Amino acid sequence: MCGISSIYRYTCTTKDDVQRIQAMNNSMRYRGPDDEGVWQDEHYVAGQVRLSIIGLEKGKQPLFNEDKTLVLTCNGEIYNYVELKQQLIAKGHRFMSESDSETIIHLYEDYGVQCLQYLRGMFAFCLYNTKTQEVFAARDRIGEKTLYYAEIPCGVVFSTELKAILQQYIEQPQLDILQLVSPIRYTGPIDNEKTYIRQIKRLGNGEYLLVNAQGCRRYRYWDRHLLRNHILSDISFEEAKQKTEALLRESVELCLRSDVPVAVMLSGGIDSSLVAKFAKDSGHEVHTITAGYKGAFDCDERGVAKRFATEQGFIYHEIELDESDFNDCFDEFTQYIDEPVTDAAALAQWALYKKVRNLGFKVLLGGMGGDEIFYGYPYWNSLGESYAMRRYHESLFPIRKHKQEYIRFLAHNWRKVLYANHPYEINDKSWCYWMCDDYYRFATDATCTYAGETFNIKETNLNMPFPNVPLGQEIDGIYDFQIDNIMTRAYLYLSDREGMGNSLEIRSPLLDYKLIEFVSSLPMAVKYKHGVPKYFLKEVLRGIIPDYILFARKRGFTPPTPFISDVVKNYQYRFFDASYKFYNSVLADRVCSLLLK
Repeated sequence: MCGISSIYRYTCTTKDDVQRIQAMNNSMRYRGPDDEGVWQDEHYVAGQVRLSIIGLEKGKQPLFNEDKTLVLTCNGEIYNYVELKQQLIAKGHRFMSESDSETIIHLYEDYGVQCLQYLRGMFAFCLYNTKTQEVFAARDRIGEKTLYYAEIPCGVVFSTELKAILQQYIEQPQLDILQLVSPIRYTGPIDNEKTYIRQIKRLGNGEYLLVNAQGCRRYRYWDRHLLRNHILSDISFEEAKQKTEALLRESVELCLRSDVPVAVMLSGGIDSSLVAKFAKDSGHEVHTITAGYKGAFDCDERGVAKRFATEQGFIYHEIELDESDFNDCFDEFTQYIDEPVTDAAALAQWALYKKVRNLGFKVLLGGMGGDEIFYGYPYWNSLGESYAMRRYHESLFPIRKHKQEYIRFLAHNWRKVLYANHPYEINDKSWCYWMCDDYYRFATDATCTYAGETFNIKETNLNMPFPNVPLGQEIDGIYDFQIDNIMTRAYLYLSDREGMGNSLEIRSPLLDYKLIEFVSSLPMAVKYKHGVPKYFLKEVLRGIIPDYILFARKRGFTPPTPFISDVVKNYQYRFFDASYKFYNSVLADRVCSLLLK
């Protein structure tokens, strides 16, 4: 786990490039306080700062093959490295380190860019071939690790973090106001490639990049949306349950591989409970960490978590957050967040991870992805059902031919039909929970001024159309949006920044791509039941996780309003000019003020 930076020159690298890569390393020192490395040849300079997790003594990067014709810097973990290493050694490959990342090099020697098909983990890497003078850069399927790049005069520069490129290679940043304002409205970025700095791009999840003398070319190697073309129509409910449980157990066991202390974040909910339980079943000593807010009993599940930990024999650690944690870490937190992602729990997670790191842990497993993969959000479920019903009736009653029938249908179901309109063309009249009065007032009053140019927020077009999915696939279409636009670009992005900002690696066993592929291929009748969030997962875990967890009311980790409002009250706008403040705009403003000052 680390931060990586590199530059490829069509001409020749210079001493200045080496100094800039070293400076980029220094700007991400918190991501890799244990070690660093820089390597240079005629066309390429690579740098890395390392948080040592696997191969503590022999894992320094950049990594090389036997004749040093391949040079690798990698951020992340290859969870199935043990199995891959055994196979590669049997084929005659010789390993020069104890790092899990070195498997990428030898796989590339055998399979080229198809090596990505063999990797199971979270990663973003740059691999340089000295013979062909080509860079091969890639990101994991789900997007747990980020990789930015910018095409500059005579070359391409890469980095784990946007600010590293911005500070060293972008002299006059050009602002993309749409990408800047979208997190204020939608929690995270709405574009898979663009960032709010026009010169800097984001490599998408499941994508790779090839850079050589002919230029820069971008490719997709994994697309979750295609999985619904391969539905397992003949599978029984029991077979689906057994396979899902096996994949969950396998993923948890893989994510426990580490040469440093590991803990499990135990919230009291289903997802984190299954991770802790399966970790214990695999024979590991399990340390669990549970957090709560001082005086906030409505979202406090410490009692449930402690009960479960005691029953299972986990080693239980408890953390309590209060208002001072939010005020004390706001400035620090916003210095590490490159893009203005505005989830309300982000600041809480930062404060929590700081305390987890102080307990002596370097790796933390959590339940990220369970709600998205197993249909756990009642709001999104209702939205999908409403949209499906509207489209179904529209197909039965074309408005022109059966006007009266359709009017009667609308009169009876007007709320659901209106509800279903929301995601397919979001506009200022949308009425979902994040389109509150705060946003309307901000959108009306706010302007943004940068480099002598003033942008009116009200005039910014933020419509976000959904893909038009086939009839009968509306619920999956809704979840495509949730996974692609909120989980991948907001929650996972924040998880990486919050963890690595505190030198802590966050692992998410429920985001294993094999598990996602299998669940995505199940018929809707198997994996989804109206009115029962996580119906299928609950059936998988029945008898494994106690009922007081499986059937409890869902609670989030949203901090109490006073904790957030205090931060908002104490902060003065610098980047935005607005008569009204709310948390999303304050956070976005602070990030931009730091990066673009």
